[in-house]
Amino acid sequence: MDKDTHLEDSDSLTQNGIIDSIGLLELIDYITEKYSIEIPEEMLTPENFDTLQGISNMIQKLAK
Repeated sequence: MDKDTHLEDSDSLTQNGIIDSIGLLELIDYITEKYSIEIPEEMLTPENFDTLQGISNMIQKLAK
C-alpha cells in the first residue's frame, strides 16, 4: 500500500487491492497471535475481514 493512500474504516481491503488470499491468511495468523484468540470457522467471513471496521468488530467480540 502506498504511504499516501488514505483508507477509511469501511473501505474494502480486497477491492482496493490491499489484501489478497495469502495476505488474509497472514492476517488471521497475526490476529490470533497478537490477541491470543481463536477465530471460529463460522467467523471466517468476508464481513469480518474485508474492512478495518469488520476486523475490529470481530476482535472485540472474541476478546471479551
